[in-house]
Amino acid sequence: MEDDRIDVPAKAPPEVWLAGAVMVALMAWGGWQAFRALEHPDLFEVPNSFAAIRSGVASDKFSKHLDNHLPARSALIATANAGRYLVFQGAGDSVRLGRDEWLFSVEELAYSPQSMAQLSKRVAQVGALAAALDQRGIKLVVALVPDKARVHAANLASGQYPHWQASRYATALNQIRANGVPVVDLLDVLARPDQLPMFYRTDTHWNQTGADQAAKAIADRVRQMLPDIPTVQFETRMASETVTRPGDLLGQMGLSHVLDWARPDADVEAVRHTVRTSAAATQGGLFDDASVPTVLVGTSYSRRANFHGALQQHLSAEVLNVATDGGGFFKSMHAYLQDEAFATAPPSVIIWELPERVLSEPDKDGEAKGLLPGG
Repeated sequence: MEDDRIDVPAKAPPEVWLAGAVMVALMAWGGWQAFRALEHPDLFEVPNSFAAIRSGVASDKFSKHLDNHLPARSALIATANAGRYLVFQGAGDSVRLGRDEWLFSVEELAYSPQSMAQLSKRVAQVGALAAALDQRGIKLVVALVPDKARVHAANLASGQYPHWQASRYATALNQIRANGVPVVDLLDVLARPDQLPMFYRTDTHWNQTGADQAAKAIADRVRQMLPDIPTVQFETRMASETVTRPGDLLGQMGLSHVLDWARPDADVEAVRHTVRTSAAATQGGLFDDASVPTVLVGTSYSRRANFHGALQQHLSAEVLNVATDGGGFFKSMHAYLQDEAFATAPPSVIIWELPERVLSEPDKDGEAKGLLPGG
């Protein structure tokens, strides 16, 4: 009978020892991570009753505690996200990778069967608000911001803006005008051929060039509506050195803080800053100044890329900026109109900066309350 025994080497080869050493090191490192997470005082918030253990609530909260308090959690996530981008060109659920490392928000590209119905509903609300403000002697002008993906469609992976949203901007523009509301067509300003990019490559928002062009168009329209607005001189200054500016879309990819080679190149710019160079036409606080005739309401677009400063310079007037990050369709306008200052110190003109995509988004909590007090 032949001997069918397997000969086991008396000494393991080096690669086996290396694999074993790596496994032991990883286990030790993982054990240290778990131990440090268990030292966090939030551990005492994990329920330890028999009912919680039996129902699985305790184990669920315990695993979440470990996940949230691992010392190297952020580094691990960033490493995984960088690997996803480098190996698979993946950008996550909320970002799409375009040509030449341009990034785009899924919010601008997503399909919704209720998109146009929702847009018409919101435009009607804009018209109703404009009419109510007009009765109080206040003019409303809408600044309609086109999608970055619409302006820079050539940089999408497909090279074309989605056909299911192709008519959204024009529909919004026409319906706002049909409701008798003055509106500034910023697509006509931003989407011109043979010009510099108007939006950041790694961010949702317009860049300083785009913000300046938009501000000039809006200021021209407001000056037509308010020719006697008090004049104040402003000057925009540019920093002597450039800075790297990782955009919010890199943040959504989880790549804000990884090495440059492990992500799309961040935007680089010389930061602009606008300052007043003449005596102020008005004095007072933010909401208690009855003499500020122009108010800017809107979203994070109004808080980025020196847009507010450029608007004041092109308008040659002070503008009160009450826009909010994540303002969407409803948030910042509702907050301003409900503030007591609006009743006691109403402006002459309200500029409402509205991105086209927010007009077709689903309703947010609180929208049914109405915009004006008592609405």
